[in-house]
Amino acid sequence: MKILALRLKNLNSLKGEWTLDFRQPPFAGNGLFAITGPTGAGKSTLLDAICLALYHQTPRLPSVGASSNDLMTRHTADCLAEVTFEVQGSLYRAFWSQRRARDKVDGALQAPKVELAQIDAATGTGTILTTHSNEKLKRIATLTGLDFGRFTKSMLLAQGGFAAFLEAKANERAELLEELTGTEIYGQISQAVFERARDARQALERLQAQADGMQLLSPEAHTALLAEADSLQTTLVELQAEHSQVLAQHQWLQQVAQAQHAAQAADAAHAQAQQALDDAAPALQRLARSTPAQALQPLYQAWQQAQAAHTDTAVQCQQLQAQLHQTQASQHALHHHAHALAQQEAQQAQAALVALQHEQQQVQDDLCTHAAHAQLGTQLSGWRQQLAQHAAREQQLATLQHDASEEKKHIHSLHTQLAAQEAQVSAAAQAEQQAQHTLQQAQDALAQHLAAQGPGTTLATLRTRWQASHSQVHQWQQLQALAAQRRQHATQHTALQQAEQESQAAATQQAQALEHLRAQGRLQAELVASQRQVLAQEQRIHSLQAHRQALQPGEACPLCGAHDHPAIAAYTALQPSRTQHALAQAEQALAALQAQEAQQQADLAATHTRLNVLQAQQQQLAQATQADATSWQALCTAVGDNAPGPAGWHDAHALATAHASCSAHSAALAQALHTAEAHEQAIAQAREAAHQRAHALQQAQHQLAALQQAEREAQARLHTVLQQQTTLQAELDAQTAALHQALASAGLPLPGTDPSAWLQAREAEWQHWQAAHARLQQLTPELAVQTRVCSAASTEAATWAERSANLATPSDAAPSTQPSTQPSALPNTLPACTQAVAATAQQLASLQGQLLQALASLQALQRAQESAHATWLQALQASPLTDEAAYHQALLPEAERAQLQALHERLHSALQRHATLQADAHARAAALQAQAVTDASAAAIQERLHTLEETRHAHSARLGAAQARLNDDAQRRSQQAALLATIATQTQDCDLWQRLDALIGSAKGDKFRRFAQGLTLEHLLHLANQHLARLHGRYLLRRKATGELELDIVDSWQGDVARDTRTLSGGEAFLVSLALALALSDLVSSKTSIDSLFLDEGFGTLDGDTLEVALGALDALNASGKMIGIISHVQALQERIPVQIRVDKGAGVGHSRLLV
Repeated sequence: MKILALRLKNLNSLKGEWTLDFRQPPFAGNGLFAITGPTGAGKSTLLDAICLALYHQTPRLPSVGASSNDLMTRHTADCLAEVTFEVQGSLYRAFWSQRRARDKVDGALQAPKVELAQIDAATGTGTILTTHSNEKLKRIATLTGLDFGRFTKSMLLAQGGFAAFLEAKANERAELLEELTGTEIYGQISQAVFERARDARQALERLQAQADGMQLLSPEAHTALLAEADSLQTTLVELQAEHSQVLAQHQWLQQVAQAQHAAQAADAAHAQAQQALDDAAPALQRLARSTPAQALQPLYQAWQQAQAAHTDTAVQCQQLQAQLHQTQASQHALHHHAHALAQQEAQQAQAALVALQHEQQQVQDDLCTHAAHAQLGTQLSGWRQQLAQHAAREQQLATLQHDASEEKKHIHSLHTQLAAQEAQVSAAAQAEQQAQHTLQQAQDALAQHLAAQGPGTTLATLRTRWQASHSQVHQWQQLQALAAQRRQHATQHTALQQAEQESQAAATQQAQALEHLRAQGRLQAELVASQRQVLAQEQRIHSLQAHRQALQPGEACPLCGAHDHPAIAAYTALQPSRTQHALAQAEQALAALQAQEAQQQADLAATHTRLNVLQAQQQQLAQATQADATSWQALCTAVGDNAPGPAGWHDAHALATAHASCSAHSAALAQALHTAEAHEQAIAQAREAAHQRAHALQQAQHQLAALQQAEREAQARLHTVLQQQTTLQAELDAQTAALHQALASAGLPLPGTDPSAWLQAREAEWQHWQAAHARLQQLTPELAVQTRVCSAASTEAATWAERSANLATPSDAAPSTQPSTQPSALPNTLPACTQAVAATAQQLASLQGQLLQALASLQALQRAQESAHATWLQALQASPLTDEAAYHQALLPEAERAQLQALHERLHSALQRHATLQADAHARAAALQAQAVTDASAAAIQERLHTLEETRHAHSARLGAAQARLNDDAQRRSQQAALLATIATQTQDCDLWQRLDALIGSAKGDKFRRFAQGLTLEHLLHLANQHLARLHGRYLLRRKATGELELDIVDSWQGDVARDTRTLSGGEAFLVSLALALALSDLVSSKTSIDSLFLDEGFGTLDGDTLEVALGALDALNASGKMIGIISHVQALQERIPVQIRVDKGAGVGHSRLLV
């Protein structure tokens, strides 16, 4: 991560907007720069702005939001911070801003606005990634690998927190190392190994429990089930044959009964058809009588149509004459109405002219009365500006008075806080001494416990001994499980051999039965084919029945020409239905045989499948037995001298005894290890408490210094505010005198408490005078226009009066069927009335033309009517009908005639169809009676059929149950063999994961992660010692022997004695912290690269030579491409670094400025 640019506005003493672009000169050529200036000028504010833009907080203010913002410059209404940074070649911009309500300096604080955007390096445009505060913090931590705590411990070392990494707790230091170097994968691996080992162990236990719970058939039960299945199969074949025979008899009886019932139904249907025809005779006679009238209907309709057309045309002529008279009346009314409208418009124009002349006189009088208001336009702007300045200065004076009061309260509060903080520093020092004493006691307790475990025993050796013992306990558990498995395999081998022999015998019996069924099926198939051929021939002969019925004795056959027809009687006697019934029975018997064959074949296939499964199970069992022997030998070798022999898996008691002894030894080591780890945890807690107390003391001291500095700054601000208040009061008095003089010259007094109302009144007077003057100028042209309008209206009225007088009154008016034009329907305006007059004239001409055409059509239709009537009378006289009344009586409606014709066709067709069906039904009943299949009654046949079906179903159910049990047993044996093989594989996998778990696995992932973090810390210390060797050859950093991530300092001037880092002086701690900070910037992973470093203070504790060494190290780091910014008051450092950002204080106003 590298900081590229910084923009800030109104933060602390830096009022206004400031921008620093580290990509531009002079920073582009030299990444090492200093931030200098006097105390309190605002140097640390630049670092606060970076933190604020990225993380919404600063090292000095952990909370900046809508509730409080002590960073915003006083007497300003908004502030912002923006940082442009680079991560792995990609540019980003982080933005933070906050304002006060209504942009007023005394407005309430609003919620901050944040933004994170990705910048296109080519175009400079940005794409917004988020505008939500929490999401922005998460994204920045993901992009950079640094949250606020890690950022201030490795990249921005703020004032008072320079030694934060050096004094950090072990857990915080571990998280920072993990985030910087990407070693969190080792924790994930440790957790994954622990979970995989647990899952593998649980899976093996589940498989073993599943194998123990499998229930198989005994050899005796298996043999009995096979014999029962074979017996049931033979009985089912016999029952099926008898069932087919009884079923055929039952079907013949049903067919005879159905044929008799069909013959009776055919007789009844034929009688009903004959009766329906007799009942419809009167209606059919009406149909015959309507035929002559139906022929005359077109001539009668032509006469009626000609008569209707003549009548319609006569009515149309009458309507046209009425419309013509009505239109003439409307024309006369419209002319008189237009005359009235023209006179009305002339009167209105004269009234408007008089009103304009009166308004002109009133405006002239008003302008003369208020002539003084003409000068207000040039005076109002100056008065408004003076009053606004006067109000602004009064507001500023009130604000300064309020600020002075607040500063006094703030100073009093600071005095109270200083007293409380001094007491807190004293208490923190005492607590730090007590924590050191507790840590020493915990370390002594651990040393005594390890000494009791044997000479040279450490926590690591004790853990190794316990891991070895725990591994041996697990190996004894595996031996017990493997022994039980081998005993089970031996039992299964005997059972599988017996089951295979039984299945071989069953397969031989089933193959013989299958061959017998196939022979019966072939014979039955030949019988079905013969029946089908006979049925086809009979159906062909039966299809020629109509042709045979047409043959008469002594007449020639149309096909062969013979006069004798001897085969008619024989062909008529043929009954295709009987042959079809016999074919159906033969096909049912064939289907039953095919079903039995398929079932037998499936049973044989199932038996062969069981044989294959049994053979496969034997093969798998042999492989599993061999694998068990190999695993047994390997485990015995791993156990060592106390391992059982090759045949030791038979003795379960001896294995259990050895496992119990090993478990007891492991439990004793586990208890000792637990006690040692408890002491180690107590040491860690005591060390953590000591660190907390030391950190609390340091924080209390820093807070005390900060409060003292804040008290000095508050006194300076109060002095500045009081000076500003005096100056502003003098300016306000002078301005009040000048305003009074200006208003007095215009004859106006000073405004009261509401200057805005006074200004609005003067503004209203000025606008009223302007409006009156503008209206007077408008009235002159309006009067001229209105005079012309009045003259034109008078002329138009005279014209319409002349046209109305010249219009002739309509004569010979016939009575109208439509009402005349009413005044409410007349147009309201003169132009509309003119258009209506023209439209009426056009409509009058159109009606006259239509009337002439209608009269001509009426004469033609009269001649056509007379011709059609003569034709109709001539046709009526030539028909059987006597007159027009007889014609109407004989004529039927079209729907009734069609209905009677359909009834005639339907009744005759039904009678013929029922006669044919009656003959066929009696012939079929006689043919079925002649077959005489059985003499038994239908009830006896039904009872026998029911008995056979129940017996067959019972035997089928028993056979299915037996076969299901056999199939289930075969499947269980197959599953058991597969399960045993799976157990062997899972045992090997479980052993591997258990050994790996003992080495690096842990539930929280801390075992392997701590190891990786320790390696990372070793590498970091190696880099830090290289920098420390250049800075000061006296010291060397190293890890503590008793703590995984704790640090010691080795002093080469004191005989390489190791001491705690907290014993370093201020200058020594600065050098060590600087070395660690430089090492962290070198420690780059795939996730995080620290390419910028900001140091705030700390160089003042170094002597001249050490300062030169430190600056040389920073120069070397800068040469590698890193950017380094240093805040310091040391004059030698300012002289050594040419590129500087100078923060200068303003003259007595509490504000600063930046100079580069």
